[in-house]
Amino acid sequence: MKKNYSFIRKYRSESEDGRYVTSVMKAVGDPNIFRRFKSQKDYQLILEHVSKADGMSYLSILQDRSDNFLQKSLSSILIDDSLGSPIKYEYPGYNIALSPTTLRYIKVASDIFQYFGSGFNSVAEIGCGYGGQCIVNDELLDVKKTILFDLPPVNLLIEKYIESFLLNGSYTTKTLNTAPDRTYDLVVSNYAFSELPKPLQLIYVKKVLSRSSRGYLTMNSGRGGHWDQNKLSVDELREFLPDFRVIDEIPLTAERNYIIVWGEDHI
Repeated sequence: MKKNYSFIRKYRSESEDGRYVTSVMKAVGDPNIFRRFKSQKDYQLILEHVSKADGMSYLSILQDRSDNFLQKSLSSILIDDSLGSPIKYEYPGYNIALSPTTLRYIKVASDIFQYFGSGFNSVAEIGCGYGGQCIVNDELLDVKKTILFDLPPVNLLIEKYIESFLLNGSYTTKTLNTAPDRTYDLVVSNYAFSELPKPLQLIYVKKVLSRSSRGYLTMNSGRGGHWDQNKLSVDELREFLPDFRVIDEIPLTAERNYIIVWGEDHI
């Protein structure tokens, strides 16, 4: 398989192994592949690999919360969740199959609501896949505009995917080099920031994270282990980010994973 990269070697994240970008480029360029890109093996190495068991855990968490996000999603997001042919599972008590990846996006939106409320003029997201979290946040939270940061080929997939839907707010895609000189109400990252090499992490801190009054980052590096090579540690992050709390990832999807949250007093 031909491999494609966006960055030179020293700037590549854990996900940029050549196959991921190649699978993204195929999805953008071929309508037949786009219709089923979420079920492609090379794409699933990076995204769309949430297990059925973790999906059940997200369901249980959402069922126990009073924000009504699950019920609202069952009549909107989860019913319309077919583009890209995601892997879905049957769960007890539900008459439609559900994507565990989408359930995770809904749980993240519910967490954001729990910590920060629902109104955001500007949200920055780092590492956005196909824009799934953006679509979920747009439906369940009051987000005026989302700025999505990713690799150039991935941004093309994000635009192709999101333009298949109608948003309540608006969005724009950016690369790190084209980051606007602005502040944000919230920055979100589902693992992607923690998988970047330290030089990129530092630039994201400078251009995006330090400019956000609130933050919600799910992390898989910074606490020791093989993921930590050439990554910022938690102690180093405390030097650069606003004062934050470290909370447990529930469900815990990998050893040493955790979540960073800051700005709860901005509600």
